[in-house]
Amino acid sequence: MVLAGDTNTALTALGRAQDLAPRNPEVLYQRGVLLSRTTFLRFGDVPRNFVAWRLLDRAAEIDPTNARYLLEIGRIRLLTPLLRAEAERVFRKALRVAEGNQDNPLIAEITWELGQIKERRYLTAKDRYMVTIAGLIFEPELAMYRRGYTREFLESNSRPIANIGATDRTEAEDLYRRGLAAVPTYEPSAIGLLGLLYDQRRYEEMRRVVQPFLDAGSGGANLRLAAGLAAYRLNDATAADSLFESGLRRFPEAERVEMTNLGRILRRRDSVSYDALSAADRRLTDSSYWEAADPLIETPENEARLEFLARIAAAQLRFTSGDLRQTGWRTDRGLILARYGEPPVIATFASDNAADAAETAGRITTVWYYPRKDRQFVFSGPPAMNYAIFAGPMRGLAEESREDAPFLLDNVIALRAIDSVSVQLSRFRGATDSTSQLVVAHAVDPRRLYGNVDLAEGSLFTSLYIGRPLNMRQVRRDTISVSLPASSMLSRTFVQGVPAGPLRVRVESTDANVSSAVARAHVELDIARARRDILELSDVMIAERVTSTDEPRAGWQSAGIVPRGDLTMTQREPFSVYWETYGLRPTPDQRFKAEVSFKVTLVEIDRANKQGAIRYLLDVADLVGLTREGNEELTVRFTREVPAGTTDRLPTVNTIGLGTSPAGLYRLDVIVTDLVSGQSARSARFFRVARS
Repeated sequence: MVLAGDTNTALTALGRAQDLAPRNPEVLYQRGVLLSRTTFLRFGDVPRNFVAWRLLDRAAEIDPTNARYLLEIGRIRLLTPLLRAEAERVFRKALRVAEGNQDNPLIAEITWELGQIKERRYLTAKDRYMVTIAGLIFEPELAMYRRGYTREFLESNSRPIANIGATDRTEAEDLYRRGLAAVPTYEPSAIGLLGLLYDQRRYEEMRRVVQPFLDAGSGGANLRLAAGLAAYRLNDATAADSLFESGLRRFPEAERVEMTNLGRILRRRDSVSYDALSAADRRLTDSSYWEAADPLIETPENEARLEFLARIAAAQLRFTSGDLRQTGWRTDRGLILARYGEPPVIATFASDNAADAAETAGRITTVWYYPRKDRQFVFSGPPAMNYAIFAGPMRGLAEESREDAPFLLDNVIALRAIDSVSVQLSRFRGATDSTSQLVVAHAVDPRRLYGNVDLAEGSLFTSLYIGRPLNMRQVRRDTISVSLPASSMLSRTFVQGVPAGPLRVRVESTDANVSSAVARAHVELDIARARRDILELSDVMIAERVTSTDEPRAGWQSAGIVPRGDLTMTQREPFSVYWETYGLRPTPDQRFKAEVSFKVTLVEIDRANKQGAIRYLLDVADLVGLTREGNEELTVRFTREVPAGTTDRLPTVNTIGLGTSPAGLYRLDVIVTDLVSGQSARSARFFRVARS
C-alpha cells in the first residue's frame, strides 16, 4: 500500500495489526516509521512525531537488542525542534548496540546520521567572522543599498576566525569513514565524505573515495557528479565531462531537464521566451547556446558548459539535504552558484538576539562576496541545519543582478586567461544574389600572449570557423612564426564565400607550447540576400593607408588594400576606408553620379572633460578641412562621377586623417546618394583612437 502511494490505508492497516498484537515490536516499528517519514521539520508535526516516538520507544523496550528501533527514534529527534542534542545521544546508543551485534549495514546508517550532525555544526561554524566593534551587526538591507558596505564591513569591521569548526569536521570525517569501512558501498557516507574533502580541496582523495564505486559500475547520480567535480578541479577535463554526463543520465528525465535548464542563467525576458519553446526547440537552443559559449572549439571539451555543470555538482554536493527535502541546485545558494560560481569570500555571522534585529534573530547570516564586481548576496538560516534562503531584500538584488549579468565565467582562471582577437568582418556581394564574400581581418597582440614567456620564437596556430548555429566548421587555418620579444600586432586576413542567412564566425589563435598564448573572437551576424531593386552598400572596411591613386574597379584585393583586424588607430595616424556601392542607376550617357558623405561621430571619449573633446574636434576641422555639424560630429561631402561599367558595383576607397582628435570610440558613417534615382544607402563602422 505504501509503495502504491496509499499511506493512510497503510496506517489504518498497521493500527488494526497493533490492536491484534500490541507487543509485536515489528508492528510498532513499522507504524512508527511510517508516521515519522510522513512528517517534516516543523512545530506543527510535533504531535505526530510524538506518537511515532512512543511506538518506537515501546518497540525498543520490548527488543533492546535491535538497534534499528533506536536509529529511528534518533531520526525523529532530529525532526523535532530543540531536540538535536538528544538525537545524537540516541544515535550513540544505537551505534553501541549495532556494533555489539556486528550489524554492519546498521553501523553504516548510524555513523552517517552522526556524521550529518557533526558536519552541520561544522558548516555553521566554518567561514565564521567575528565583528570587532561591540554592538555592530551585518545588515542585509545596507549591503543592498549602500555601495561598498559589504567590502568595508569585511575588511574593517570584522575578521575571520581561524580553524573554527575543525573539530566537528574531523569527527564527521571519521564517522563517514567508519560507515564506509562497515559497508564500502554505502553511498550516503561516501557523499558526506566527498563534501568534506571538497571543502578542503582534497580532490585526489575524492577520486580515491569514488573509484571503488566506478570500478564496480555502481554509484548514483550525485556521486558521479561529485566525481566529475573532483576531476574538474584537477583539470582533467576529459574525465570531468564523462562523469558529469554519466551522472546526469542517472537522474529522472524531468529532473535532468530542469537541472540543466538555461532559464536560470538567462535574463528574465529571455528565460520567459526560452520556457515557451517546445522540448525539441529548447534542446536546439541549449546546443546553440553552449556552442556560442564554448571558449575554444580547438579543445575537445566545452569549458563553459563544464564550469556550469561543476557549479551544479557543487550545489548538489554541499546544499542537498534529504531530511529537509532540499535539492542543492534548487536552493537560493545553488541559484547564485550556477550564475556566478563559488564566491571568493564567504563570511558567516553568528545569530543576533537583539530586539531590533528581527532579520537575524536566532539565524546565521551568510555573506557571499565577489570582489571583482563588488557583488554580494546575503543568506540567512537556522544554525546547524545547512539551510539558508535569501536574507531581507536580497531576492530582489538577485533579480537585478540577473538583468545586469545573468551568467558569468570570470571566476575561471583558465577562461579569464583567454585573450581577445581583434577582428573586422566585411561583407561584399558574391557571385550570386544568395552568396557573399566575407572578409575576416584579425589581429592578435603577441606582447600579451607571450609577455611572461622566455622564448626566442613562438608558433601561433590560427583557425577560422564559419557556419550556421550548431554547424560551425573549420574553413581556414594558418600558422604564424612569432619572433620574440614582439613589438607589434600580428595580422592575417581570411576570405570566404558564405551563403545568405544567420552565421557564426569564430577566430582562435593558440600556441600549443605556451599556456598563456590563447586568444579568440566570436561574432554572430546575418548575411542578407542581395536586392536589385534598391541602392545598397557593402560594409565599410577600414584598411591600412592606401597610397595608390588608381581606382579599385576590380575590387579591394586588386587594389592592394590591406584590411585592418585591429580597429584602433593612434592619434594623427591616417587610414583608408573601402566600400562597394550596388544598384546605382546610370545617366543617359552611361555614367554613375553619386554624392558621398562621411560623418565621424565621437561616441565615447577616454577623457573626463568632454568639453575638451569638442575643442579637439575643432582642431581636426582646421587640419583636414572637415565641416563641423553639431557638437561632436564632423562631416565631409563630395560628388563622384565615373563611367558605368558592365556591372552596377562601384568600389570606392578614401583616406582619412583625424589629426589630434582625442582618444576614444568613434563611429564612421558613409552615406551614398544616387543623384539619378535619388535613393540613399548607409553603412557604418566603429573604431578607436588611442593616445599616441
